[in-house]
Amino acid sequence: AVLLSQQADAFYLPGIAPHDYKIGEKVDLQVNSLTPSLNAENKLESVLSYNYYDERFHFCRPQGGPKAAHESLGSILFGDRIYNSVFDLEMLKDSSCQMLCAQTIPGKDATFINDKIMKGYNYNWLIDGLPAATVKIEDRLQKEFYSLGFELGSQVAGQIVPHFYNHYDITVQYHTVDSVHHRVVGVIVTPQSKHTIYSPDTTPSCDTTEPMNLHEDKDNQVVFTYSVKWEKSEKSWATRWDAYLHAIDPKIHWFSLVNSVVIVVFLSAMLGLILVRTLHKDIARYNADDAEDLQEDFGWKLVHGDVFRPPQNFEYLSVIVGSGFQLFWMVLITLVIAILGFLSPSSRGSLSTAMLMLYIVFGFSAGYNAAYNYHSLGGTSLRRIIILTTLCVPGICC
Repeated sequence: AVLLSQQADAFYLPGIAPHDYKIGEKVDLQVNSLTPSLNAENKLESVLSYNYYDERFHFCRPQGGPKAAHESLGSILFGDRIYNSVFDLEMLKDSSCQMLCAQTIPGKDATFINDKIMKGYNYNWLIDGLPAATVKIEDRLQKEFYSLGFELGSQVAGQIVPHFYNHYDITVQYHTVDSVHHRVVGVIVTPQSKHTIYSPDTTPSCDTTEPMNLHEDKDNQVVFTYSVKWEKSEKSWATRWDAYLHAIDPKIHWFSLVNSVVIVVFLSAMLGLILVRTLHKDIARYNADDAEDLQEDFGWKLVHGDVFRPPQNFEYLSVIVGSGFQLFWMVLITLVIAILGFLSPSSRGSLSTAMLMLYIVFGFSAGYNAAYNYHSLGGTSLRRIIILTTLCVPGICC
């Protein structure tokens, strides 16, 4: 056994192998769609996402135009639009006040951007598969956790024009594997609003404290800058998602679970009590020595007429039963694959892609069980049940 353990070698599952960077190696920063979140009043005012390179935002574009990243089907269906960016990050190379570009934003587009700031839109960036996050403190337990994305801007109480974030302090946490290789284990972005003055003859300075306000009645010159800081962390690559998947209050889940169990037990006990009382009266009557009563069916024996009679619209019942089998097998196999570790958060959209593919694969289960149930209830039009099984449940959900 000792000899076999020395010869054994570990491997990573496909798609979730870590990327080892060397000092000075380029680390890509990718940008994703801007998505809405809760605004300052804790209200969700929009459900639409916007492409990062929408011309109305005037964000800096890479030379030659942005190039789309390869995405899975699930990632595309859930609104991801991932592109490369102009950010220049090198492993363990700190940088300060690096200029991305200078843009002139007209008043019409400034109105559009200010509206998105008021509605709580967020940037969504990715570095080595990890989403850029902001550090927030949980109100109840006073613990730090990572909140995905960061705000497009902010609005101070009593201020008419919101602040537009155009400077980004990027902190990349890394874990050292050996003296040569390093891995990214965390990405934190602290955005700031800076009215930076720029001219072609001077270098922009990030020391200004004046915020960047986009005026809607005139053109606005905006300078986009960023700083990068590399921070060593003892966090391993295998646990780098723990901070992102933080549960704000796990006790709430236990309370919901216990509450559901108590309700189910209580209702089951009430139903059992009613059935016992009903059956007790019927059994006492059957045990009586009354020959006339024994010749007639009464009480719970009358149920047999309903049990063995096909229900109305039994073809739709068959469709629902077949689709239920399809969903059951899809969920079961998805859970098995997830437990085995094939569905990593680093692979965006892998969960939704797997569920969609498994739902399609187990379509035969829906067809077989629907047809079997339909035939057992006396149905004769198999063509009708096939069409209903194919279109009914997917059509309603879509």
